[in-house]
Amino acid sequence: MKLTADLIASSASYINAIKDRELDLSSNNIAVIENLGATRDLNDSLNLCHNNIRVLGNFPTLDRLKCLYLADNRIAAIERDLAQFLPRLRTLVLTNNDIGDLVDLEPLREFGELEILSLVNNPVMSKKDARLWCVWRLASLRVLDFDRVKQAERDEAKRLFETKDGGLTDLAKSILDVKSSAPSVANTFEPGEGLDLGTATKEMTAEEIQKEQSISELKAKIRDEMAQVEAMEEYI
Repeated sequence: MKLTADLIASSASYINAIKDRELDLSSNNIAVIENLGATRDLNDSLNLCHNNIRVLGNFPTLDRLKCLYLADNRIAAIERDLAQFLPRLRTLVLTNNDIGDLVDLEPLREFGELEILSLVNNPVMSKKDARLWCVWRLASLRVLDFDRVKQAERDEAKRLFETKDGGLTDLAKSILDVKSSAPSVANTFEPGEGLDLGTATKEMTAEEIQKEQSISELKAKIRDEMAQVEAMEEYI
C-alpha cells in the first residue's frame, strides 16, 4: 500500500501514555516512506511498525518528531542524511529488521539527541562487538536494546576502537572499510504538502489487534527502561 495523504488523514492520532501526540501508521503494508509532509509536523511520535519498509529515509523536515517506531519491517539501509530531517529524534525502534553491517549504522551518528535505540533481531547485532561498537559510535545513547549503557561498556568500547592519541584502531578501520548499503534518498516532501485530505474508516482484524498489543508492550518496555535509567541517574 502507498503511504498517501488520504491514509495519513484516516489514521489514528492520539495522545499516548507519555503525553506525546502519536500518529499510528502501523500494519498498512507500506513499502516506501513518502508524503509525510501531509502530517504538518504535528506529531511527537510516529508508529510505522508492521509494514514492509526497506529503506529508512525520504522524510520531510519534522522538527517536532522525537520517537520513531519501525519494528517488524524489512529495513536494510538508512539514508545518509536522515538526521538533517529529524533533528530532535530521541527514540528509534528498529526491532526485527534486516540491517546487516555495522557501517550501515553510520547515519545514526548525526543524531545528537538519540538516547534510545533498539536493534534487537537485526543481523548486525550478531556481529562481534556490535553492542560495544554502537556504544562507542553513538555517544548519546543511554539505552541500547532495552539495556542501559554502562560506563564500563563505554570504557571497553573506547579501548577497542580508539587509540591513545584519539585515532582509530585497526579493528575500527576494518569495520568502516565495509561498503555501506545505505543509499542516498532524495527528500521531496515538506510539511504542508498534500493537504487535500480525504477520510476513510478502517476496522481492525484480529491479527492487527494482536500486533497493536505487541506494539503497546514494546512501548511499555521502553518507558520502563527509561524510568529505571532516570531513577539511577538521581543517585549518580
